Amino acid sequence: MVSVSLTRSTSIRLAAFYICLFLVSFFGANALAYNLVASYLYERLDSNVMERFREISSAYEVKGIDGAIAMISSHSPAITGRETIYTLRDPENELLIGNVDLTDIRPGFSTRAPTSHEATLKNYRLYRSALGIYDLTVGVSYDDTNHLRRIALVSFGLATAIVLAVGLGAAAVLASRMRRRISMLSDTMKAVGAGQLSTRLPVSSRRDDIDTLAVEINVALVQLQASVSAMTQVTTDIAHDLKTPIGRLFLVLDAASEKDDLASVKPLIEKAMNEISNITATFEGLLRISQIESGVRGSRFTKLDLTNLLSEIFGIYRDIVEDAERSLTFVPTHQSAYIFGDGDLLKQMCVNLIVNAMRHTRSGASIVVATSSDSRQSTIVISDDGPGIPEEERSNVFKRFYRLEKSRTTEGTGLGLSLVKAICDLHGATVSLGDNKPGLIVQIDFPVLR
Repeated sequence: MVSVSLTRSTSIRLAAFYICLFLVSFFGANALAYNLVASYLYERLDSNVMERFREISSAYEVKGIDGAIAMISSHSPAITGRETIYTLRDPENELLIGNVDLTDIRPGFSTRAPTSHEATLKNYRLYRSALGIYDLTVGVSYDDTNHLRRIALVSFGLATAIVLAVGLGAAAVLASRMRRRISMLSDTMKAVGAGQLSTRLPVSSRRDDIDTLAVEINVALVQLQASVSAMTQVTTDIAHDLKTPIGRLFLVLDAASEKDDLASVKPLIEKAMNEISNITATFEGLLRISQIESGVRGSRFTKLDLTNLLSEIFGIYRDIVEDAERSLTFVPTHQSAYIFGDGDLLKQMCVNLIVNAMRHTRSGASIVVATSSDSRQSTIVISDDGPGIPEEERSNVFKRFYRLEKSRTTEGTGLGLSLVKAICDLHGATVSLGDNKPGLIVQIDFPVLR
């Protein structure tokens, strides 16, 4: 297998794409969550500032300026730690009480950063407003709020980093496993290419996309192996079946070459021509079967009535069968038996079956051709009262060049029923052999034309 780096792996690329897509979405969601958290914290901070201001304002309303001063004084722990700062000034802008002398603070909410000469470096959220005729400024440190905001930011960053690390790690593991599986598939296909057609792709229990593909390829390999085996068998059968006639032809020609007069040579030449005719018929039969199996003749399909087709064959072959001292009977159906097919091939198929029946029955035998039709299928039945075919041999007679032992002395190439089977397959029909007690029944079922 050609080595492929992880960076060029489809799994890594897909994982990287989806990780980037997820990170963009995750970053957007985190940014939104961070802004919501920060907004909530600052709203709580403003509420805390206003709460401190309202406490002092309430004390002022009840007890006047002394109540306000007492309230500010009561917050000594906060004042000591400067978590909260206060500045209360009189109408002359003189400081009455406070832990920080705040100046130049604008009315309403504002923020104040620590100055370099202050001992305690804190950031404050301030609120300045009038307290009757007095001026009050309240501030609350928001260092804790900033700390929480930084914690949220770091948390979101760490979560993003963890997602990225886990995603890339999982992608690397997936890519490695995928490479191993593809390597196994590649090695298997190399073995198939080297001629080991019985080799099959491994299929795991996961039944994922690769397993589905492997199953489909295995099905194709089974068909390929069957085709190659059939081709090999045909080659062997051709060599076996043509060996004898070619040998006889050689002997006849050798004998003819030793004759001196034309009268003695002429019968040998006729015998040689007969052998050549048989060899030619064999190759023509093979070529015809190959053409049919390739589906080339499918373009000639038209709407046909089986009853009319068999009636035409019956009119031509009735006298031929009678000359061979047999009888031919036609039993048509009373319903239309329309199918979609190639009329010439179907005639050839029926003629082959009638000729086979003539060839393998005794003198005086009866051959019956019948048609029938219903809502599901149209059927041709050709039966005789000859010796029939043993049940264990019925699946073999459709093979090319296969002939029963008792039929080897009769004429024929052993391709007749193979041709019948090929024509049936082309038309989507099924052919079956049965016992006529005595004799043989050949039944061919066609899908009905809708």
